[in-house]
Amino acid sequence: MALDEPKDEDLKVEEGGITFVMDNQTTDILRQSGGLTIDYVNESYRKGYMLRLGSSSDCSDSSGCSGCG
Repeated sequence: MALDEPKDEDLKVEEGGITFVMDNQTTDILRQSGGLTIDYVNESYRKGYMLRLGSSSDCSDSSGCSGCG
């Protein structure tokens, strides 16, 4: 995940007032894996955004999640 200027060939998706921009490679990966869930976790031992490939939004275990914080 990075901040960048969108290119004409990028896919733009708006969800909840936020616009997500993805290049073709990222779009292909997300389609093959069943999507991406982004959650914010604020717990005593971990805080930050949790990313999970696939359709499940349950990040209660550490498999498949990564955080920045």
